[in-house]
Amino acid sequence: MSVSVEGMDDIIKNIEAKLGTARTTRVINKALKNYGNELKKDVEEAVSSYIDTGETHDTVIVSGVKKGPPKRVEVGWGAGSRWRLVHLSEFGYTRFGKYVSPRGMGKLQGVVDKTEGSALQKLRSDMEELAR
Repeated sequence: MSVSVEGMDDIIKNIEAKLGTARTTRVINKALKNYGNELKKDVEEAVSSYIDTGETHDTVIVSGVKKGPPKRVEVGWGAGSRWRLVHLSEFGYTRFGKYVSPRGMGKLQGVVDKTEGSALQKLRSDMEELAR
C-alpha cells in the first residue's frame, strides 16, 4: 500500500528554520510513527471484514521510519505469506472457471482512497503540535 504526500518540503523547511535540524528530525519521525499507527488501525478495521482465523488481522505491522529522500512509514503484514491471501481477498480470483468476489473485496483500496485525501492535513497538524 502506498500513499504519496506532496507539499511537505515547505513545512519541513519552516520547522527546520525554527527548531534546528536535530529537533526537526525527531518531530518528523514522531509524526510519521503516529500516522503509521493510525493507518494500522484503519487497515486492521478493513481486513476485519474477512476474518476467518484472525491471523491476517493480527499480523498487520508498522515499519520504523525509513530513510530516503522521502522519509516514510510502511504498513503491511509481518512474517509469513499473508499478503498473498490479502491480495486474493482484495481483488477476487477465478475458481473452477467462475470469478469469485470475496466479502472484503476493495476494502483496502477504500483505506488508501481515504488516506490520500487526509494524509497531508493530519501530518501537518501533528507536526505543528509536536513542534511547539
